[in-house]
Amino acid sequence: MTFEELGLPEFLVEATERLEWSTPTPIQTITIPKALEGKDILGGAPTGTGKSAAFLLPVIARLSLEKKEGVRAIILEPTRELALQVENVASALLENFEDLTAGTIIGGGSREVQKDNPCSIVAATPGRLIEFLEKGWLDTSKVELYVIDEADRMLDMGFRDDVAKITRELYNRRQTLLFSATLEGAGIRDFSESVLNDPFEVRIGAGGEADEKLPELLSSRAYYAAGDPQKLKILHHLLNTVSGKSIVFVKTIERLHRLESSLRRLGFKVASLQGAISMTERKAAMRKFNEGDCQILIATDVASRGLDLPDVTHVYNFDIPGNAAIYVHRAGRTARAGASGVVVTLVTADEISYLDKLVRYTGKEIEKRHIKNLCAEFPVKDPKDHRQSEKKRSRASIGGKGGFDKKKKEEEKKEHKKDRLRDKKNKGKPDFAAKRAKKAARSANTPDNS
Repeated sequence: MTFEELGLPEFLVEATERLEWSTPTPIQTITIPKALEGKDILGGAPTGTGKSAAFLLPVIARLSLEKKEGVRAIILEPTRELALQVENVASALLENFEDLTAGTIIGGGSREVQKDNPCSIVAATPGRLIEFLEKGWLDTSKVELYVIDEADRMLDMGFRDDVAKITRELYNRRQTLLFSATLEGAGIRDFSESVLNDPFEVRIGAGGEADEKLPELLSSRAYYAAGDPQKLKILHHLLNTVSGKSIVFVKTIERLHRLESSLRRLGFKVASLQGAISMTERKAAMRKFNEGDCQILIATDVASRGLDLPDVTHVYNFDIPGNAAIYVHRAGRTARAGASGVVVTLVTADEISYLDKLVRYTGKEIEKRHIKNLCAEFPVKDPKDHRQSEKKRSRASIGGKGGFDKKKKEEEKKEHKKDRLRDKKNKGKPDFAAKRAKKAARSANTPDNS
């Protein structure tokens, strides 16, 4: 099926061709026709399946039928990174259509700019949008279409009450689309029932964490390091021997700053993303990386949420991720859209066993490598460690009683009389009780002479 066959306007079909979207993804193929009919949508699909286009294409198509002023569609996202990503995709789709515009209402951006330049389609985060509603800076009476994206994450982040308040404010909406990575659990079900009206439900895969898979053309590798100094040497070597854009993941802001300083001293041009920087700094780092001013981006997991960076060839786990799901999320920043990519994990001695867990979780082998004269090979498990169960048990282990459970025949068992201390003390001494008894007997046999 093609985008044209989905019933989209000609300018949107041309936009998909310009963006080199060859064919619709499964979620797009199923969702778009129903959304164009005006049905509420309850969509469950894993990350990376094309959900953004699945709601943006029908939203733009429906709004393009009439020319009106004001904010006409609100797309709610849990993070500003995702909101910016949605704005970028919407702007690309609207490049040759001047009647509609796309913008954001998100934290970190200028309130004045967001307030004074209302766009037709607004991607927003709950906190900043609530502020606009409470201060009367946003006219919701003209909002026709409402999209709640990443609903499960929205609930996990504690935005249930905010989303409910926003939903009540959009009283004139004609259609609501809700998308979530998972549709399991009473929480998301109850939530969807409160905002949707007789929705059309579509689910791609199981709609849960199990659907988070590594890209098909991804190569997974690991190197063994004695500590951070050797990790830096390995990373330095690898960055010098490969070409292309790379993302390096670390676990804390402090480690990000140290690694950024170290790589700069080694002559690399780098940009960095972490949760504490401003939106202006974030945009500058993304622009620097996207436009090729630097080939290396260092990021924490908090900052990496929602990143959709093209042409990333390598992902480096300078710090091993906290769990396997985060590993899959990091690795998914490369090998996208049919391209190949590499994920490299640097591990220390106490982290080696974690690689086995990653293999079991992802179902994909991790190639254990070493670099001559730079880092050692991975330690080989000694088969002798498992010989104990195959050894002949020693006498001390027989029966579990230390070897002292000798069998005794019943007929050989004899009653044993204990030597008591009190018996030993009375030996050789007169038996006063016996003497008193004899004396009493004599007295009884003596006649009374009185």
